[in-house]
Amino acid sequence: MLKKPMTIEEWRKERLKKAKQEKGFIRIPMELWNGEAFHALTKAEKLILLECLSQLRYAPKSKPKLNKIPKDQLFESGLGVLLNKGEFGLPTKYLQERGFKGEDTIARAKKKLVQVGFMDVVTQGSFTKAGRFRYADRWRTYNSGALIAEQGEPFYDVPLPGYCHYPNITKYNLAIASSRSLLTDTKETDDSGYVQLDLFNQYSSCSANS
Repeated sequence: MLKKPMTIEEWRKERLKKAKQEKGFIRIPMELWNGEAFHALTKAEKLILLECLSQLRYAPKSKPKLNKIPKDQLFESGLGVLLNKGEFGLPTKYLQERGFKGEDTIARAKKKLVQVGFMDVVTQGSFTKAGRFRYADRWRTYNSGALIAEQGEPFYDVPLPGYCHYPNITKYNLAIASSRSLLTDTKETDDSGYVQLDLFNQYSSCSANS
């Protein structure tokens, strides 16, 4: 039998219960707070992002304690090692109890948070069951083109999971760039020294460091 979704009143009681029992803080890195992705959000979207961050639970730093936790329940992220596979829920009634009344506003906010890279969809929601989301670090590369043009280098230069699924193309680019550098005395080459396969133009954003 499917579990009945919690009502707004039930979520209110749950919130008041947590206010008395739970301790800790919401971790907000200054890189996130001052980043392009965060400032691309509306006020409602920023507040719902805080709801996401408030649900994250961090693994203990002690190795003996960490080793007792099943590895399939851990998720490594830029914020640290997360418990519960870095997953959380954003039920509509839960958010409405928190002050977000419009279902359209909530739906748009979830979509935007996925779009800019603060979370990924684990399972789609339905009328009887809320969807599941996972924290994501993709926000670090949001609008990276503008940041590189302004700052000269990206703020976050570590390869992200799923950023480039075609390492063979990267190797090809490196080989071509290397061979072309030998021809600079006889033939003018591209200023970037970077060549992408014609068949994969859509992946031109993949860098050699990916």
